[in-house]
Amino acid sequence: MGPEDVQELCTEILAKGPDITAADPWTDASRPAGLLITFRSGARLWAGITTAGATGADAAPGQAAAAPPLPALFDGAGKITPARAEQYLTAVLLAAHAPQIISAYGYSATSPARHPGVGLYLAGGARAFLPFIYTAAHGKKPHPRPFNLDAAF
Repeated sequence: MGPEDVQELCTEILAKGPDITAADPWTDASRPAGLLITFRSGARLWAGITTAGATGADAAPGQAAAAPPLPALFDGAGKITPARAEQYLTAVLLAAHAPQIISAYGYSATSPARHPGVGLYLAGGARAFLPFIYTAAHGKKPHPRPFNLDAAF
């Protein structure tokens, strides 16, 4: 699967997610594929998409991972943190039971990530990477520099 295929798949799945009002394709000069996700609160998250083909070690077909329970997206103040977004988007992607997605994980699942995002293990051994590029609270503009994410948005 190429980045555009992952973009189409994720757009379709995430648009149906609870607490997500829109999931649209997004591109910019340095990213040919990405997602613009709008949450129920009006907060937005931009994620890039890159893919890597299967290597000899990854090519064995795997069994799809079970979807974790849908975690709370919003904190007590109604804000989203990048770590909460990772957990939530991972759960939504797994809950779709798409045959193309074997498993998904948040970059911060095992240790704090310098650049939060979601990783996907795809059928056939390929992988997809969805790093979070920008975030913005409702009515706000994202930081002009990529990867300068709000602590809560």
